[in-house]
Amino acid sequence: MKSFSKLFLASFLILLSCLGFGRFAFGMILPNMQMDLNISTTLIGFIGSANFAGYFIGIIFSSKIYSKFKTPILISRLLLLQSLFMGLMVISNNYLLISILYFFSGFLAAIANIAIMVYISHAVPQNIRGKALGIAVSGNGVAIIFSGFLVPFLENLYQVSSWKISWLIFSAIIFIVSIFIKYLLSYNVDNSVKSDTKFYEYKNNKKFWQIASLYFLFGISYVVYVTFFVSAAIEKWHLSSQISGVFWSIFGFICIFGGFIFGAIADKYGTFKTIILVFGFQAFSIFILIFPSPTYVLFISIFFFAISVWSVPTMIAMLCTEFFGLKKTAQVFSLVTLIFAIGQILGPVGAGWIYDTLFSYDYVFFFTFILSFLGFLLSIIYSYKEIEI
Repeated sequence: MKSFSKLFLASFLILLSCLGFGRFAFGMILPNMQMDLNISTTLIGFIGSANFAGYFIGIIFSSKIYSKFKTPILISRLLLLQSLFMGLMVISNNYLLISILYFFSGFLAAIANIAIMVYISHAVPQNIRGKALGIAVSGNGVAIIFSGFLVPFLENLYQVSSWKISWLIFSAIIFIVSIFIKYLLSYNVDNSVKSDTKFYEYKNNKKFWQIASLYFLFGISYVVYVTFFVSAAIEKWHLSSQISGVFWSIFGFICIFGGFIFGAIADKYGTFKTIILVFGFQAFSIFILIFPSPTYVLFISIFFFAISVWSVPTMIAMLCTEFFGLKKTAQVFSLVTLIFAIGQILGPVGAGWIYDTLFSYDYVFFFTFILSFLGFLLSIIYSYKEIEI
């Protein structure tokens, strides 16, 4: 493990930047941003969906781009550009322009995310690959912790447009990481992967569709949770922004350990069987938010969701390698992530529409629970069949 310490640090910082600050911190600034822009929940959901739409498009090009450039330089430049687009978002008060800029941020984040996941799959031995990927995704948790404390603090100092200051700080951190990251990715890996994203090669492959279907359901359910949890806590449980930030930081703290824990479980007991436990935790964590309940229920929900959420990308990346081989990891992971991204696009705007139509987050969490529970049932079926063709 020590020989890969630089790679572990690099992967941690990359996920901290491109997804942690670039995507998951958005849920923390969302209430202030919505109030500042004076837009509906549907439109604020549209901004979130724009990011995932960019992620969707980025996935299409990710494996080809990964095979054309050296990974250290590629990721460094992607993060540099992402910090630029995120910084530009604070200039405008027009939700449509902000959505376009956030679209490009998502596009760049997709390529950076897939590049480092595939890079790890090639550089790290199989017996510790789950732990390595778990360490990488723990960067998301650290970003969530940081945003949970920073955003409420700045809201106390700046009553108007405080989200812009928070967002500038996030983009500045990404910029700093982009400068130093290429010096940490010093391992030589084989970039001659099968890079053509040809969907038709897998259209009749049960392995592919079983993995993709679980990733799709996870895409919708998790993105609704991380996007609207803070807003729901403020409205339904009448918490202040500061208290909601504490909950969000607790969520991030627990996230740090989840990817590593479930990665280790997958290394020992099998990747696919581990997903059963993961989906079970997530379905339960969403279910208990549907009904009127005391505030402590938020702690229970946060624990079960946070401990399991970042393990899913790890499990998917491992499955792609296990069932399709290293040479096709980039291609298959890109394709299943493409389907996952469709779920991410539908999630925020769909949840926003449900809220604006039914005027309650209870219905938002109810429909989200149904999808997560379906993932739990399917994971049991697929594990039982051992993903046979």
